[in-house]
Amino acid sequence: MIQHSPLVERVVAFVSRRKAAVTLVGGTLGAAIGIYSDEARSVIGWTWSHVVAGGTLVILAVAGIASLAWWARGLAERRRELRREVVRRFFDIHADDFEEDLPSDNAVIGRQLWYLERRTESSDLIVLLHGLGLDADDFRPFMNVARQHTAAITLFGHNAEEARDARYRPIGIVAHTDLISGAINNLQRQYPYKRITLVGFSVGCDMLFRLAELWRDHPERQPKIKSVLLLDPNINHSTMVISGKVAHLNPDQPLAELKRIAQIPEELVEFQNFCEYLHKISGKDLSQVQRHAADLWDYWEPDGQYELFFQRVERIRSISDRTKVFFSIHFEQRFNNVVALARQRGIRQVFDLRRVDHFEFCQDTLLKREVGALIRGG
Repeated sequence: MIQHSPLVERVVAFVSRRKAAVTLVGGTLGAAIGIYSDEARSVIGWTWSHVVAGGTLVILAVAGIASLAWWARGLAERRRELRREVVRRFFDIHADDFEEDLPSDNAVIGRQLWYLERRTESSDLIVLLHGLGLDADDFRPFMNVARQHTAAITLFGHNAEEARDARYRPIGIVAHTDLISGAINNLQRQYPYKRITLVGFSVGCDMLFRLAELWRDHPERQPKIKSVLLLDPNINHSTMVISGKVAHLNPDQPLAELKRIAQIPEELVEFQNFCEYLHKISGKDLSQVQRHAADLWDYWEPDGQYELFFQRVERIRSISDRTKVFFSIHFEQRFNNVVALARQRGIRQVFDLRRVDHFEFCQDTLLKREVGALIRGG
């Protein structure tokens, strides 16, 4: 006995229910084919002869293959994009990472220096350094959208989980500089054919100044740097509003000290940014943050003095092919003086002002635009 499949049975049932309609459609098609069969054959023959004779068939085939290849490439790119995740990694800290002997209170050997990385096939590697008391996560939005290979380094002891870890006690700025230098050199060894761009935000720029000084004194430790981007660097004590307060806070009274810093803003938007910033550093080791700020305070000149700033900018320019320095609207009153003094020293096309708030420099869209322009040489 022949058994029909469920699909065949459903088709037969459908035809049975709609026998009249099927008969009508079939009759109409048959009549049309009988009436217009000669014309249909003529159209098909004419089309075929002209397509073959004119090479149109070849063109259409090439266009079809190209379209298919473009679609497949886009699909592969989207899949690669999904695999480009921001990954948390670390460097082990060794004694040979330091050129000079470490002070006894800088216990760092055997610990880790953490960083975020998002690998891409780009020939450019962007290394990002964060602001005071912050960490690599502040650059995560930019790293998620950047076309370039990116790595954001967190200063030793500045991760929230290290705040109550006795192995990550405060260290001096010299040790911080050695560690960051070692991390950048490690990245260069991993990716020797990639062009390195260094980006510093706020006191991350101070770290770049310190690195330039370290590499001047120890040229054998200097990696090959393509370009440098400084976002709101300090000029002198007049620009250290937040870091100056943090440098003199008492870590044993965190709530009272952070409330005092929260009174600095004079505008609502600025207050909102301050609150977000204070929320971030409140979960950190304030002793670590305070020591870093105190070292940086001693690193700069009093208000109104610019000589050290320009010396440090010149050192940055000496280690890279291209350097750009951008200031936020908070530097507006000092910007014209900086540009005038720079021109007296023959420094041009380095400084510019962006009408954004200080913390907006970490926004993904702004960073993507400025980093891209720097790499392109625009």
